Amino acid sequence: MTTIDHLRQGPSASDQTRSTREVDEVAALDELFDDAINVVVLHRRPEECVLAEARTGPVQEPGFSLMLPVPASGAGWAELAARLPGMPHLAAELRFWVEVLSELTGCDSVGVRLARLETALCPRFHVDKVTVRLVCTLLGAGTEYLPTEGANRRFLGHQARAESDELSGLLRGGARVQRATAGDIVLLKGEAWPGNQDRGAVHRSPSASTSDPRLVLTLDPLG
Repeated sequence: MTTIDHLRQGPSASDQTRSTREVDEVAALDELFDDAINVVVLHRRPEECVLAEARTGPVQEPGFSLMLPVPASGAGWAELAARLPGMPHLAAELRFWVEVLSELTGCDSVGVRLARLETALCPRFHVDKVTVRLVCTLLGAGTEYLPTEGANRRFLGHQARAESDELSGLLRGGARVQRATAGDIVLLKGEAWPGNQDRGAVHRSPSASTSDPRLVLTLDPLG
């Protein structure tokens, strides 16, 4: 029995818009395979032991960043744990989501990035040239996103020139910026997803500072 099958307890997804889906169980992340869906958000709170480790140790040092490919076979688990000394629960958390993303996509390995951010990494709404990306903000403000039908893509990124996203014309009438909460798992379907060209999930990073940093996990399927 797979990780996702083991956790399936029946349907629980609810439509937020035509292109975003909010769910409350890991098994429902396969809503991503619905052609109409670009963003799937799993609402959850990590275990307190994970959060306790995330609030202390090396991950709270300014400039902290962990980046490495982890084989889906599990061959890289020891190295992952070694890069997070004294944080076994946090390492196990990363391992679990590597397994989930590998199972969802069938990839051979997963690119792992865990970083402490004191500024917004991507402050303007944009799309990614990837198949799919998993983002989880462990501490701090969560990722912001727009439903496909709420975004005028002519104003993405630098195309908005000096105007803010809220004033550039990017937000279509009635569209509201949505934000994941800390702990949520966010799957963002990218431009390289089959059949998704020019329809990549529109998202951006929220603000962050030295006094209010974010600890963000990003996973990308490789191979």
